Amino acid sequence: MFLSIIYNDLMPKVIEEERREILKSEMLRYLSINGRASIDDIARHIKMPKATTYALFNELVKEYRLHFVPEININDIWKFEFIKISKHKSTKREIKEEALEKIPELGLEEYISFVKFNGAVPSEEEILNAIKDFAEPQYVAKLHGEDDLVIYEVGKSFYNVNKFIINFSKSMKKYNMIINTSRIVTDFGFFPLRNELLDTLMLPDTSKALLEGLNIDARGEIKEIAKRFNKKPELLLYAMDRLKRGGLLERLTYFEAQPKNNIGGIIKIVITNESKFIESKNKFLLELVKQKEGEHTKYTYICDIMNPSGILFFVNLGSNEEIDNITNNFSKVLKGVEMEYITITKSIFGSLGVRNFDMRYSAQYKVLESENLVPKINRREL
Repeated sequence: MFLSIIYNDLMPKVIEEERREILKSEMLRYLSINGRASIDDIARHIKMPKATTYALFNELVKEYRLHFVPEININDIWKFEFIKISKHKSTKREIKEEALEKIPELGLEEYISFVKFNGAVPSEEEILNAIKDFAEPQYVAKLHGEDDLVIYEVGKSFYNVNKFIINFSKSMKKYNMIINTSRIVTDFGFFPLRNELLDTLMLPDTSKALLEGLNIDARGEIKEIAKRFNKKPELLLYAMDRLKRGGLLERLTYFEAQPKNNIGGIIKIVITNESKFIESKNKFLLELVKQKEGEHTKYTYICDIMNPSGILFFVNLGSNEEIDNITNNFSKVLKGVEMEYITITKSIFGSLGVRNFDMRYSAQYKVLESENLVPKINRREL
């Protein structure tokens, strides 16, 4: 009898399908803000036995082909790079003469490019050959509509990004094309960054090794990362704590290599009347941060762009009906804008950072929170 009780306690609990999907969705949201959470922590969060939680976790990893990666705060990288280059400079003069001259090289900038081919369109192989030697492109997808390609780029400066664009154009010289590139000024969500880009950062070797190791597998053992990069585990743990406290390592999260929803697209919003848009903004944000129990997050990446002035929404949806619902809802709430939906037909380089993100941890929620439009939450470190 005693052994029977133990055995039954260890067996995964049978859960009805609807409840199972809600639990999986909640688990994904928890992992979206704490990708290294232990099975014990996840079990406590979803209030299920450890064995059941472990079974659901393995099911999720297989179902969505989850890849665990660091989400890096691109805006704060320059601070850590400056600390690196000014280290051991003992006087203000040394810092001024040797470190400050490198300030233009510090940090990273984000850009988005739309490419239109007039006439023939290059093959995927030609596109991949044109970008393979550059660290700046992080994501490239084929589009259906006025433009043929979208490229998300991250570089040390516009000079570096522009150098990539010029070389890409030269590689495509037999094609008649137009490239429209815009600086990204603020954003939500993320694209997984490539190790080729992380390798260009002027960070301490230990910090860089940690980020690149986490980029390979953010749930991996620290001792394995240390072995791969020939570093001491305790130094990597110290670096992780330092990067977290300093805001560069925003969180350890995941992306879905095999999203359940398989319709990708971009909602392009161009502001035509700034005052009307500002008036409707908060109401729009309230709609944006709403999450229903068991519902997968639709918004993958949102960014403000400068040319033209507006917003891009990278979305991951399950049906054409969802596209209509979202665009109709946006039209009802947002004023002073023009809107266009662009279909992503295929991702051909990099990965769209699809995840079931807890929107309470978004910058949009913080804006509403500061204006007392949503309940305040305790964002304790998980």
